[in-house]
Amino acid sequence: MKSVVLAAMTGALLLTAGCQKKVRSLSDVGEAEAETAGTDETAASLDVAAIESVDELPREIIVDEAYLKAEATFDEAVFSKAPAIGMDLVEDAQIRIEAMSQDAQDYREADPDYFRAYGLRIKWGVVAEAGNIMSLEGFFYTFTGGAHGNYFTDARIYNSATGEPMRLSAFFQQPQAAVQAHMDTVWQGIARQKLRKGGRASDIEQFHSQARELVSADMVLAGEVNFVPSTVPGKFGGYVVHFAPYDIGSYAEGAYHVTVPQAAFRDSLKQQYLALFDGEPVAVERLGD
Repeated sequence: MKSVVLAAMTGALLLTAGCQKKVRSLSDVGEAEAETAGTDETAASLDVAAIESVDELPREIIVDEAYLKAEATFDEAVFSKAPAIGMDLVEDAQIRIEAMSQDAQDYREADPDYFRAYGLRIKWGVVAEAGNIMSLEGFFYTFTGGAHGNYFTDARIYNSATGEPMRLSAFFQQPQAAVQAHMDTVWQGIARQKLRKGGRASDIEQFHSQARELVSADMVLAGEVNFVPSTVPGKFGGYVVHFAPYDIGSYAEGAYHVTVPQAAFRDSLKQQYLALFDGEPVAVERLGD
């Protein structure tokens, strides 16, 4: 049966029913063989929506089963500054883990000889804050038994006062026109990264043309986008749009993270959000890069 351990600040909580409690390091998630050690222990159900105190929210979720190795961790800053956001992230992770667990068990039952343990890693962190707006990035790695795993960035923008998620479009007077006006910055960013990933200087125009065909303003508005920190403390220096491996290139090229400086779209912002943006973007270190 499924065993999930939630390590909270005040101790360990169990997320879902199980007969064995097992904890392990998942640095090699998706590649290690299952371990069998454990002690029998009956787990109580945890209803995330029913949690009354921020101290009860888990900061870590670990699953160690023969069919699934998973780990989810959450930035403490989320819980201390915006508990509602922390609850949203924990609940989302719980749903993903349970769905992947069921899929893994179904696959193992259907093809036990070919099956390899699934792997999942989730790591959430606060990237930048300005006013009551919080920008987060979640690194997700999944392994489902193929030649290799895959990864992507889940980008979020929240109103930290209410816990409500927001889209990039909410910050612009005319979202479509605003993003379309600076799409060349996005295309140029993709082309430059393709060049750094192994192209030749003479390929830059070809890369730019390919980017124009692959990425539209609608894709940016609907995509994985969050704000980045600024050289001016307490401000956003721009936004970043994330592309996972295979989105706009081969797996070998890896992920793309294209930053648009706030100066490129500042004039298009709604008046109430202007004060949140200033300075130049600051680089963000990311897993998988």
